[in-house]
Amino acid sequence: MRKLRVGIIGVGAIATDPTHGHIPNYLHLPEVELVAISDVNGNRAQHIANRYNIPLVYTHFREMLANAELDAVSIAVPNYLHAAIAVGCLEKGVHVLVEKPMAMTSRDARRMIDAAHAHKRVLFPGMNNRFREDSRALKLMMQQGALGEVYAAKAGWLSRDGTSDTTSWLTSKAQTGGGPLWDTGIVILDLALWMLGFPKVKSVSGALHNAKGELPQLISPTETSPYPVEDAATALIRFEDGRHLSLEVSTASFTGNNDDIYLRLHGTSGGAELHNPEMKGTDVLRVQGELFGTQMEFAPVLRDSGIPSHRNELKHFVDVCMGRAEPQITTEQGYVGVRVIEAIYESALCGREVAFEVPQVPHIEDSKPELELIPA
Repeated sequence: MRKLRVGIIGVGAIATDPTHGHIPNYLHLPEVELVAISDVNGNRAQHIANRYNIPLVYTHFREMLANAELDAVSIAVPNYLHAAIAVGCLEKGVHVLVEKPMAMTSRDARRMIDAAHAHKRVLFPGMNNRFREDSRALKLMMQQGALGEVYAAKAGWLSRDGTSDTTSWLTSKAQTGGGPLWDTGIVILDLALWMLGFPKVKSVSGALHNAKGELPQLISPTETSPYPVEDAATALIRFEDGRHLSLEVSTASFTGNNDDIYLRLHGTSGGAELHNPEMKGTDVLRVQGELFGTQMEFAPVLRDSGIPSHRNELKHFVDVCMGRAEPQITTEQGYVGVRVIEAIYESALCGREVAFEVPQVPHIEDSKPELELIPA
């Protein structure tokens, strides 16, 4: 059987990191052939190609699409480039895995979904935390009713030494859309929504903290502030079925030596806490409940295959592209995540809770506003 021919667009850290990077993890998949990479920094691209023995190097993704025979690509570039590159690849008949966030606006996310539908290609929003072995264990417990009916969740990603380098693209609204909400917030939001089964969102209330005391715009064409994105955010997300999710993210919290990454679930017959695997002295997963009439709390013994979650994610993407699996992350779910983040900014900027509506089948032609203020 012919291998899946894959190209990499962008050769920064998420493409090259030994544990999390797309290139090292693709190389562990025997059904994949890495044939080309593209990056605006030609020297760096050539260096990476030499290191990993990738034959073709380009400085523009369109040049790569025109000259390399590709079945799929991984898009690992700054956020503001995701939509345009994804649409360009889909229009050329290439399957796409796009790193988080799927897009910086819901309008761009719609364009991407429409292109995938029109050209009958896979559009896969990358969310590797769903492929962690501890996350999967907790999801299975929920599906089997171990916690009863989960009525509330709290999720957070608090960083002590977050991005503070004002020369980094991660602090540019024009390139990222915002601060930790678009970086780590959308990741932990997706994990929580997935655990809850993606219930329909009713309303969103959000608040931001900015180092200069100014609320950032969602997207700005120019950069004038030395630190133009939020460094902390909180949100309350209410669902139509009465459940709710509390979300908090930051890049400058006093959390100790490691990021405090957590998901807490509260159910009618049990609760669970999922933590950062790198936190010292903390169980990755703890479950509380009742057994034989006795209150119980325990840390499940989790299977440890030693395979990074990013590799599991890429393996699944390859299986989807080759018709061997249905996508576990849908474009509609990626779209909802983008819409929720937009709503948090909208609520913070107007100082009020906002109603939330997402079309069941989003179309770019639909220009009806989807956010409205809830009357006081």
